[in-house]
Amino acid sequence: MENKTKTLFVDVSTVCHDLGVSRAKGYQLIKELNSELKKQHPMAIVVAGKVNRVWYEEACLQHTTF
Repeated sequence: MENKTKTLFVDVSTVCHDLGVSRAKGYQLIKELNSELKKQHPMAIVVAGKVNRVWYEEACLQHTTF
């Protein structure tokens, strides 16, 4: 059985798939989420083009109903 672990950061392909947006919009959302993360948590590590998984899931997926 393959052990699938979740990475610490989410990339644009995941954002696009989860939210049904274009790559350009996905990158825009990542940039906005990273900016907000840095405002609220100045010591947080931010990677360009990716967003912290926990921050992303709390911000984008908790209000989504499937």
